[in-house]
Amino acid sequence: MARAAVLLSAVSLAAAFVPPRPPSVLPAEGATPFFAISPPTAATAGAAGKATSEATANVNFGDWIADAPEEITQWRRCPVEGTIPSYVEGTLIRNGGGIWSAEDESFSHIFDGFAKIHAYRVHASSVEHQARFLEGKWYNKFLSLGRQTLPAQIGTGPILDAEERPKTGFWRTLRAIFNAATIFDNTPVNIWDWTPNAKDSSEKRVTAITDAPPRTTIDFDTMETLSSSTMNPFAKSAKGYELLITAHPVYSQSKQPASASSVDTYNVAIELGLNGPSINLVKENSEGERTSENYAMIVLMPLRLDISPAKLVELGFLRAMEHVDYSRIVLIELETGDVVLDESIDEKVYFYHTVSQAEIGEEVSLRLCAYDTPDQLTGEHQFLRLEQARKGREWRNKLHKGGKFCDIVCNLKQQSVRLELNNEITQGFELPITRYSRTSDGDVPRANNQQSQGGADGPAKPLVSSLRGLLIADT
Repeated sequence: MARAAVLLSAVSLAAAFVPPRPPSVLPAEGATPFFAISPPTAATAGAAGKATSEATANVNFGDWIADAPEEITQWRRCPVEGTIPSYVEGTLIRNGGGIWSAEDESFSHIFDGFAKIHAYRVHASSVEHQARFLEGKWYNKFLSLGRQTLPAQIGTGPILDAEERPKTGFWRTLRAIFNAATIFDNTPVNIWDWTPNAKDSSEKRVTAITDAPPRTTIDFDTMETLSSSTMNPFAKSAKGYELLITAHPVYSQSKQPASASSVDTYNVAIELGLNGPSINLVKENSEGERTSENYAMIVLMPLRLDISPAKLVELGFLRAMEHVDYSRIVLIELETGDVVLDESIDEKVYFYHTVSQAEIGEEVSLRLCAYDTPDQLTGEHQFLRLEQARKGREWRNKLHKGGKFCDIVCNLKQQSVRLELNNEITQGFELPITRYSRTSDGDVPRANNQQSQGGADGPAKPLVSSLRGLLIADT
């Protein structure tokens, strides 16, 4: 593992939402897809168990944040409508929370649910499915408590009691710190294939990951949990305690030939060491040292992590963020690990995810899905704060309507940074699912910009004609 470190006061890292239980994949209005897949039983459709006819006319927003404790632990054949082309083969693994509540308490953020994977194996024009929880220390602790209580945690949001008040106190804070260092291995955000070129399933190394150091290794053939890791203080070759790492690594763009067992993966981590917090560009590979020729751009939002344990337990780490008056742009040369540009800018850039990066001459440009304010991340109405999202459309209307494209352009020769915002597209990116639920109270927006029943945002103008169209494009 190689690291390039940049000292800073602690910053936030982005997280991603992967739907915990995708609804049936049906064609968009007016579209003719090759095929459609439906889950084999109600266990994968969500706890509410809506009828198929209703599901075709409603995105069932409540199902996305409902507990789904059922599991399918053996491959089970799915109904398929139409014909799957012969060239469509492989395994799709989706990851996300499956349980958010116990007897008298609940998690308050979508990112904190117990990790549950859904796997779809497509072969010879047929589809098989599994749905199972990742069986690490964190989930097993929940089982050992009889599913009656949740383990004390420092999470994205606080744990709430039956009256939706944060559960706090000195002893709870101590338990949360202890659990973070010893048993927290919940990985409900993403799936990463460390061997993307492997053709033999026995060579596959696949893990579930989150915006923290834990990883869960999955058997690619059976989907069983093979092993999990917890927060790793003072790990070998590390300089300190790794606090956060993104759930969105990227493969090396090196033009050198890659094999199944040697593909570089880059990621960004925050580490707390003797010299204070630092941000690290981390390169991992499984065979030898190999470098690529391009650059990695790191954008530090004007947010800093408050490491007060009591505040983190009360608010969760996102809402406990502190604000500063600048954004910081760091450009690292991958071949040498050197920082070739490090500039602070007055513009405040907030985002969950990046889109793409390009190099043109002396310039390196990174495209983000950006927001004007931090409310989507740290505000009272942050993205999918569960106790508010469950209250209905009026409260979901308070969510941000979506980001816009923002290009951050670094000029190496001039050692300068400029921002280019695209204000021509106003419909909002990144969170269209919440747009549907907000605009139409769960109903799919009507075609031809007709006014939805009770719509608070005026005529619906969707990116695609239905959620099913979005899922088809996504998968």
